[in-house]
Amino acid sequence: MFPLLYTILIITSSLYLYRRGAYAISLTAALFFFGLVLLQSRGLESYNFSEVMYRFYIFALLFLLTGILSGALSERYQKRVEEAARLRLTTEDIIKNLPSGVITVDSKGDILYTNMPDSRLRAMVHLHVAKFLKYQDTPNSIELKFAGRSYIVTCVRIFKDRAGLAILQDMTNIRKLEEKSRIARQTKLLAELGGSLAHEIRNPLSSIRGSLEVIRDAKRRKRAVPFIEMALSETKRLNEIVTDFLNFAQFTPKNKYKVRMSEVISEALLDSILPVDRRALDIKRKDEDFYVQADLNKLKSGFTNILNNAYEVSSETGAIEIRSYRDTKEGYVEIQDHGHGISKQDLKRIFEPFFTTKKGGTGLGLAIAKNIIEAHGGKIEVKSKPGVGTTFTIKLPLA
Repeated sequence: MFPLLYTILIITSSLYLYRRGAYAISLTAALFFFGLVLLQSRGLESYNFSEVMYRFYIFALLFLLTGILSGALSERYQKRVEEAARLRLTTEDIIKNLPSGVITVDSKGDILYTNMPDSRLRAMVHLHVAKFLKYQDTPNSIELKFAGRSYIVTCVRIFKDRAGLAILQDMTNIRKLEEKSRIARQTKLLAELGGSLAHEIRNPLSSIRGSLEVIRDAKRRKRAVPFIEMALSETKRLNEIVTDFLNFAQFTPKNKYKVRMSEVISEALLDSILPVDRRALDIKRKDEDFYVQADLNKLKSGFTNILNNAYEVSSETGAIEIRSYRDTKEGYVEIQDHGHGISKQDLKRIFEPFFTTKKGGTGLGLAIAKNIIEAHGGKIEVKSKPGVGTTFTIKLPLA
């Protein structure tokens, strides 16, 4: 069995010397084995040259086949090792030079890999990925504020939920561009509103002026009373226009706190203007409570405007339905009336400032509500069917 050790030598050498080395070692082994067989055979009385050559041929063939096979396998192994090393170097080089941070965390909370330097920001991302792996209801994407910059962290589960991968993206420049764009749109909008506001104010002022002129020239008091009432009514209307315009221009939330949505809706219902002749109006609520980060007074004002709109289009014995519910990321509030509905043509414009289909309305209520909802990171949508009613859906990110 001793000659079989030659095969181990050939296989081992092929791992380090590859194909050419395996061929050379197998030929050398065959030659050395031939010399060894001759030396052993000369001391034997029953020396038979043909048996010696037969034995040599068998083992030499074994050595050569071992060299060919191990050489071919070593070549393949070498190529795979080189490809893996090249891929590893390329992948590591790409990850290290990514503008985004990458971190991988196992189920125990230990960091497997990261290209982020050790810092408080990395600790914050590390903590969120660990929570994301442990708790199913943890959001997969959050926004972080650190050192005056804005970041978005997005997580996914990998390796059959045994590890978590997070990507950290710096959104500061994008947020600045969004803010500049928002300011530019707001400036343009306020410029347009200035012209509309001047037109809206001019009409009440003309009525007030005409009424005061009639009062000045009136010889009897009874004749002046209707014009005094007209002047007071127009003054009140003028005040409403200016108030709505100020609310529209100053919709940005100042102080955000964690507030309960059911409390926001309840306070909005208390502040909304229910007409005296419609006290029988039925308010139906179905609440699944949730929390949002909001300026309570501003958000309440937005809901109040939507409720006022629902009151004005509802019949005396009608009903307004308010439903709130949530998913893993957002909370939803639906306000549904059963009024006359909105036509498709008007539905496209209901959030435009100063657009109204109601007599005496300023056309700013829904525009104010939309701005307030969007300033809180939410969205407002509307669906309506003429003769059936209208449903406003407000979406807000959960606290």
